[in-house]
Amino acid sequence: MNLPVWTVLPLFQSSPRELTGMVRESESLGLTGVLATDHLAGWRRPDSAVLEATTALGMVAAAAERRVGSLVLQTTLRSPSYTANVAGTLAAICRAPPLIGLGVGDSRSRAESNRLGIALPPFPERLRLMRETIAAVRARAPGVEIWVGGWSREVREVAAEQADGWNAWGGEPAAFEVAVDQMKKMNPSVIVSWGGLLDTACSVDTLGRTLSRRVDAGAQALVVALTPPRVATFRRWAPAIFNHAAL
Repeated sequence: MNLPVWTVLPLFQSSPRELTGMVRESESLGLTGVLATDHLAGWRRPDSAVLEATTALGMVAAAAERRVGSLVLQTTLRSPSYTANVAGTLAAICRAPPLIGLGVGDSRSRAESNRLGIALPPFPERLRLMRETIAAVRARAPGVEIWVGGWSREVREVAAEQADGWNAWGGEPAAFEVAVDQMKKMNPSVIVSWGGLLDTACSVDTLGRTLSRRVDAGAQALVVALTPPRVATFRRWAPAIFNHAAL
């Protein structure tokens, strides 16, 4: 694939075997790498199991031949120095340079935090933590690629000023195209990526068009998650979807 394409690790109700299986499947298809989301509760049921992102990344990094990383680690859950140490550890373990995606949290992460009694700071404080975390990662692991995820103008400004890339998750193609244009005006060198959850209840044609439209709108990299999040789903659907999108 000429376009960098990543997939998301199945951290919800999964086993270590599922994680290493996803690594093997993604590498067999020639994907760029695998990324861990950062959630505290299950996808559909708040009380269902979820694997902790940084712990899972350590295991996956030891097994993967290609790249691994996060999309996104919540900067409110860990101190900047802690996240920087995670990045440095991954850089030491990985066979290929890791990717550290960072985010300030959203409505879903607020609900997760509230259920566990973790206070989510006000938005300005979360932006400050993100900036400090980026600086800490740069100092601890200077070769690590950093993306910032989020749609808000303030988050995109942080990405343009301090990060190597920006990721938009979901959203409509027209809104993404506008955001891409704004990002490129702020910093033309920032890598623009789009990520989303593709429902395999839809046709392959529909899923392929979803990816193609984001590429046409300016995506320079893609992060593809399939539902249900299982290796078997990825094995069955990913080749057809990527071939249809002609990535």
